Amino acid sequence: MLRRRVLPLFTAALLTGVLLPGVARAADEPLTVGAVQGPTTDTENPRTDRSPLANPSGNGTSSVLYDVRGVVAQRTLARTAAGAAQHGFFLQSRRGADDGDPASSDGVFVFMGGFTTLIGGYEPVVGDEIVVRARVSEYFSMTQLSGASLVSKLASGVPAADLQVDDAVPPGSLAAADRFWERHEGMQLRVRDGAGVVAGRNVFAGTADSEIWVIDRDDPLLGRSDPYARRVFRDAHPLDNLPGLVDDGNGDRILLGTTGVKATAGDSGALLPPARTFDVLSGDAVGGLTYSFNKYGIQPAAVAFTSGADPSRNHPPQPAARRSEFAVSTYNVENLYDFRDDPFDGCDFTGNAGCPGVSPPFDYVPASEAAYREKLADLAGQIVTDLHSPDLILAQEAEDQDLCAVAGDALVCGDVNDADGQPDTLQELALTIKGNGGPAYAAAYDRTGADARGITAALLYRTDRLSLATVTAADPVLGSAPQVSYRGEPLASNADVSNPKALNAVLPADVDRSTGVDGPNVYTRAPQVALFDVAAAPGDAEHLQLWAVSNHFSSGPDSRVGQRTEQAAYGAAITSAIERTHAPARIAYGGDLNVFPRPDDPVPADPGDQLGPLYDAGLHNLWDDLVADAPASAYSYVFDGSAQTLDNLFVNDALYGDLIEMRAAHVNADWAAADEGNGTKGASDHDPQVARFQSRAALSVADATVVEGDRGTTSLVFPVTLTRPLSRPLTVCAGSVPGSARAGSDFEPYLGCEVVPAGATGLTFAVRVRGDTRAEPDERLTLVVAGLAAVRLADARATGTIIDDD
Repeated sequence: MLRRRVLPLFTAALLTGVLLPGVARAADEPLTVGAVQGPTTDTENPRTDRSPLANPSGNGTSSVLYDVRGVVAQRTLARTAAGAAQHGFFLQSRRGADDGDPASSDGVFVFMGGFTTLIGGYEPVVGDEIVVRARVSEYFSMTQLSGASLVSKLASGVPAADLQVDDAVPPGSLAAADRFWERHEGMQLRVRDGAGVVAGRNVFAGTADSEIWVIDRDDPLLGRSDPYARRVFRDAHPLDNLPGLVDDGNGDRILLGTTGVKATAGDSGALLPPARTFDVLSGDAVGGLTYSFNKYGIQPAAVAFTSGADPSRNHPPQPAARRSEFAVSTYNVENLYDFRDDPFDGCDFTGNAGCPGVSPPFDYVPASEAAYREKLADLAGQIVTDLHSPDLILAQEAEDQDLCAVAGDALVCGDVNDADGQPDTLQELALTIKGNGGPAYAAAYDRTGADARGITAALLYRTDRLSLATVTAADPVLGSAPQVSYRGEPLASNADVSNPKALNAVLPADVDRSTGVDGPNVYTRAPQVALFDVAAAPGDAEHLQLWAVSNHFSSGPDSRVGQRTEQAAYGAAITSAIERTHAPARIAYGGDLNVFPRPDDPVPADPGDQLGPLYDAGLHNLWDDLVADAPASAYSYVFDGSAQTLDNLFVNDALYGDLIEMRAAHVNADWAAADEGNGTKGASDHDPQVARFQSRAALSVADATVVEGDRGTTSLVFPVTLTRPLSRPLTVCAGSVPGSARAGSDFEPYLGCEVVPAGATGLTFAVRVRGDTRAEPDERLTLVVAGLAAVRLADARATGTIIDDD
């Protein structure tokens, strides 16, 4: 990357190609690597820059062979999905033998495929300076040489100091970062000691690839006082590097890949160390830069980390006080498939024909029965230990298979389809929870809501507190004629009388399909709508009713934009129907909505406000409460090094009034995949969320005013209200306390009790005020409501004002 130019070697080589058809070379002047790469001048999309020697388009190799001079800087090793080894190396121009153009890279990747030597038998040795003859291609936008043979070996043992190794310090703007990376593609880069990990190790099982995202040690984000704020947040987030709605793309992220450590280990299955978010790079990590799967990545030969802050201690959920609170959680359990082959489903197991219209046909089956049991145990451990056994879990990505039924404490499986109307995987998870000392859960779903792969949303609920309400055909939501006002034609299954019920409709023809859709209906995985009776406390006769809607919107978030917006509109129609027909209703609507909360939008150039219909329906996204209380904890998913929120929990006004706290359990998204040292951590790729609510109705007494009068008595009436009707009568007692108004002369002392009838929400207490003709200031007294076990006292004291009229 020196700025001085040595020789116009590129021109000479092209002339040689005319003299020797099919071979562009000169005996004494091979091409520099920079001549192969060409300068990166594209300011809009540098990723698409192509080598001037490659074909104008496509992945194919050039028809011409070119002689290229460079030093073997690093060996690489990769593995195909079929398990075959793939070899290669980085070739980099020596200082003084480069093209001198800072806009072109001085390194290039040489692909060798399954061979360990070049054509002719040369085995690359790091430090050898060589001339290779090879074809040039842009393989999915990465410049590479292939079909290479050795022309000559110029030197061996070239010192590493003779190769330019720049620090990997990309600009914050993604477009500028892309230019930085493209101008270093194929070169050795240094990720500096002290870099901070911003995403736990990800592992791609098929190829045994792994990746870790970091930011440079001098990144301002690492200078924050809160250790949990030292990471990359996606816009719009108050802790983003540029707070506000402007999205610079977070170009400061650096990806570490795995082909270098594989080569060092001589093992195509080797992985990067199991780093998690907040860990710190220990020592410099140096490696060649690749471009693959639309990502630039440095492939270090060796890398190590030291432990940082524990992500699970980042404002974790607290246990609900079960005598007065209940908890609701959302949890995407990430492809919870069992290890049983369903004879009624041709695409639920390895070796099956495949799911219709799904590509790849199927890849969710666990590796073994033991792996399935291990995942169940990890999920169960998180639910009990980290989520503190919430009363209700809105679950996503469970398998819909139903061959089994619970008998005692065991799952008994047979050969009858739809055995008990409950998903086997969640039933087995419930049994695992109970078997490990947790509470008893039951599972519920309407199987018509599953997609073609058998992925379904569902519900898990504690049987010591919750029960599914009995519904009839006349119910306006769960009955035979749901009163959901939506412009699309309802599916026939909407007429089923069930609790839960999957509601769906035909996707209207005018929905924007420019970013794709995944089926003819509004949902491929229909929302599961359920009505629960919730005891105020375990064993308590007093209860409330809670509507729950578990959702799994179409994947995205920047694809299927029109369809996902329509899914939110249908969700708003469901919640509006519940509120209209079952007032006063408490509604929890949430799950993996696959898009970010307001005001973020995945397509800033064309904002869609995909969840807008839910906000417009008057629902509250509890992410807003979380980000206000604990902004460093406001995320549920980490994608390519950016913390973001895909899992949302909306509630209506009535339930929002009962909210105590919203939290996320950071037990998955930040943790290293495929790491036995994690314990239960990393069981999913989503972090579950938990919201705690008051389970008892709130009682409040309001202030009152009365005009004194000249004689006799008048009533100073204090209204007492409940936030919801109770299922049984409630006795409320109150007493008056003198203030500037004197008992006996200004008012008659009051001490007494009244009864709020079952189903009612209020009563009044009347204090008798004595009239007189004295001119005096307004006088005040206090009414105090006594403590009640059946309700919570939101406001137990009220001021009564006696207005003087003399």
